[in-house]
Amino acid sequence: MPVPSLEDSTIEKRRLRVSARGLHQWPQEEPEDAFQIQRFQQWVNGLSDEGRLKHPFYSLVLPVRSGFSARMAYYFAIGDYEQADLQLIDAMIRPGDRVMECGAGAGVTGSFAGMRSQQPVVIVEPNPAMYDQIRNTFAANGQTLELIEAAVVADAYQAEHIELGIYDEYWWSSALTPAKADRRLTVPARSLSSLLGDHEPTVLVLDIEGGECGLFPAELPACLRMILIEIHTPDIGELPTVELVNLIQSQGFRLCRLLAQTWLFLRT
Repeated sequence: MPVPSLEDSTIEKRRLRVSARGLHQWPQEEPEDAFQIQRFQQWVNGLSDEGRLKHPFYSLVLPVRSGFSARMAYYFAIGDYEQADLQLIDAMIRPGDRVMECGAGAGVTGSFAGMRSQQPVVIVEPNPAMYDQIRNTFAANGQTLELIEAAVVADAYQAEHIELGIYDEYWWSSALTPAKADRRLTVPARSLSSLLGDHEPTVLVLDIEGGECGLFPAELPACLRMILIEIHTPDIGELPTVELVNLIQSQGFRLCRLLAQTWLFLRT
């Protein structure tokens, strides 16, 4: 079954919508989106083997098998899956960077970070349902990774495991409010300081659905030159957002770029 076609005007309209999106709202689906998602659902359901989607703006592919999220497939094909992160990775990651990404989703942003850094990427992901997808995405894009099967937590968190809320739309899974999720799962936990100490990244990419609150230690390692973080202001609120930004900047970083909910800090 062929991949559903999308008009260039539809893709361009979506790209402009991302640029105009404010800090206090998530994407709003329109009737056209719902129609297209239904088309992609039929395509996903009809897959007997692996299908591949091509990104409209970057040389990225997304491998898809039956059971994959039709909504995620559609937003990737339209260019609105992690578009802000991809745009900033494209502009700011340099060859030789050591990238660690916490919260990998389908592995798209991690794969792209590997392309730009030309180095293996360390992936920290707590959801076991995503492991095969992440590995397949990296392989499809010719990239290598080290996968750490754990949730990243603050240094103050003492337990070895944490409860993760799993949603049917699994890209929204989070440890922030697991009781609100479709189901819950206990997963290993790793502190951010231990991960940074073990892997010494120069770039930290962080998208953990609200878990960024209270996550950062009092002192970040000198090896870290850049932080790319999706701050979920619609979920965590304005004051925690301000506190998090101030904490990062107090450690010698300055805010250089802001696109949708993705903030980019560089060490001064």
